[in-house]
Amino acid sequence: MQQHYSKEKWAEKEELLRRTIKQVLKCDVTLPNPLAPVELPPADCLLSNLCLETACKDQPAFCSALRNISTLLKPGGHLVLFSMLEDNFYMVGQRRFFCLSLERKFLKEAVVQAGFDIKWLKETQFSIPLPTTDAKGVCATVAQKCLC
Repeated sequence: MQQHYSKEKWAEKEELLRRTIKQVLKCDVTLPNPLAPVELPPADCLLSNLCLETACKDQPAFCSALRNISTLLKPGGHLVLFSMLEDNFYMVGQRRFFCLSLERKFLKEAVVQAGFDIKWLKETQFSIPLPTTDAKGVCATVAQKCLC
């Protein structure tokens, strides 16, 4: 059964979320401390959703960004990474933005080389072209930062 929410319920959820969020930080994955100048204790889990491939100009930069964000996690912490596959651009309205084209094999190797153990990986190929990107698919990865 699908649940429908009234505007009042959404307003309550929005207010709860606003009270829960402690701060919003700028994150630059190209820096060794992506949150610089802020220092935070290492986290249990980190989510990156379609971000790294837009922030990195080439594969070495992507690998470096993975190593940089790994510093934000505790040993044994988890990275949840969603990445587009084989895309070169995405559109927002009429503006076209760059994406680093990634393949599943490279993505897996980069995650492992950044010090993670892949626990789960699921690739989904798109069966029809999307109007906002030339991506061929998406890859969801759950990886655990090595305890070393």
